[in-house]
Amino acid sequence: MRLSLFSERLRAPYDEGIKNVAVHLIGALAVAHDVLALTSGGLEDAEYGIKNVDVNRLLLSARLSSAIRRFRPQAIVYVPTACGTVFSFARAKMLALYGRSAYTVLITLQPRPYTVWGKLLIGRLAPDLVLAQSSRTVGVLRDLGCHTVLFPPAVDTQRFRPASPAEKAALRNKYGIPAAAKVVTHVGHLKGTRNLSRLLALQGGRNYHTVVVGSTSTEQDEALKETLRGEGATVIDTYLANMEDIYRLSDVYLFLAEGDTAAIEIPLSVLEAMACNLPVICTPFGGLPDFFCQGRGLFYLHGRAELENMVNAAVSTPCATRALVESRTWSAAAQTLVRLLQRNEVGQ
Repeated sequence: MRLSLFSERLRAPYDEGIKNVAVHLIGALAVAHDVLALTSGGLEDAEYGIKNVDVNRLLLSARLSSAIRRFRPQAIVYVPTACGTVFSFARAKMLALYGRSAYTVLITLQPRPYTVWGKLLIGRLAPDLVLAQSSRTVGVLRDLGCHTVLFPPAVDTQRFRPASPAEKAALRNKYGIPAAAKVVTHVGHLKGTRNLSRLLALQGGRNYHTVVVGSTSTEQDEALKETLRGEGATVIDTYLANMEDIYRLSDVYLFLAEGDTAAIEIPLSVLEAMACNLPVICTPFGGLPDFFCQGRGLFYLHGRAELENMVNAAVSTPCATRALVESRTWSAAAQTLVRLLQRNEVGQ
């Protein structure tokens, strides 16, 4: 199948959720299909075959139009960095025009609020298919007239894997993490919306040590960073190529965000921690409860529950979180996407 995937601002390092989803889908689809990967405001990337094209805000571009029409895709997949805004739907419509008869799919990874006029426009701009990662977002977009389907989460289960005791000890030595501490970790945006200040209650208590790794793709909260460091936490605020090391040296993973736009609806860091077979404590964020029930080392934190008690329980309870995501590979997600396209007789 000939597929074109477009997403804005794709450039290495890929340490942010939307960029990660886009490039992993490109890689997984390219294994069995002919893929034209395009971006704007990004950089060419030979590894993924990504080509950068100059466009304006609405994707008006002779170069983009020419590239898509020469390729003659059977389907166009759009992963907007703005997720499901009205402008994203307008851009999806423009891509559909460039693709002529190509089936057009928009993948939205965060919910968005809509005005009355926005709701009316989305129903008229809707592409052939919208994929979302929570049942709530699916319901909202269906009510606006979009053909919307729940799209499954995915993680690289080969890169993210459990560590043996010897590997964990070696990694702690490499990164200067106390060998005997219970290591509590968070990975992602270094912002107050992630509720990272709640980690301070754990630092130093009952031999806990906190590790926070911040994405370099988004602005970091400098005051929060210094507060965490002042309390003795390890804060890594530069790009880390071997991100899997941090999960593998840890004892428990925390994701405490609550706001709708604090992360993508299936936070990749939660999946990566699970693939490393870490116990995970998280809020019932976005689409996580749609795909994962509590248990086997996955704990949902509700409201202002006592965090330290939950962490104590997590590190002392048998864990099998890897089993929850072992089949959730990028290859499986790509195959699901292709099946959805084939079900709609793309290219027939």
